[in-house]
Amino acid sequence: MKTIVRAVAFALVMSTALTTQAVAGELAASSPGQKALRGTANLFLGLIIEWPKTIYYEAREQGPLLGIPAGFLAGFGLGLMRTGAGAYELATFPIPIPQDYKPLISPRYPFEPGRTVVSPALIARQPDTAPSKGAAESPK
Repeated sequence: MKTIVRAVAFALVMSTALTTQAVAGELAASSPGQKALRGTANLFLGLIIEWPKTIYYEAREQGPLLGIPAGFLAGFGLGLMRTGAGAYELATFPIPIPQDYKPLISPRYPFEPGRTVVSPALIARQPDTAPSKGAAESPK
């Protein structure tokens, strides 16, 4: 009996450790093969799964009266974005763009739970280096 309890306890500890590593690596580096697989899944399943998934999340958050129409529109847009990202990732899987083959969209695959978020690397803006119009002329 002690052996069974120890085995179950060990299995629980190991599954927790492995799950933590998987979550921590959500937007971490990937391999070219993972990028190709991600691109294929997003290309062929992006719109089909993202659309109803977004309707569900919006209806849960805002209620069905506002959430279903909002989710319908947002889900269609996110589905097209996921499909386009899938085509891009599949076409560029041998090239490490973005850096270290990181995913463009989180969650990586459309069938994973969670709201879809664009990678911060795609929306990060470079700081403007040109001086502003008012800063060029200093008062004397």
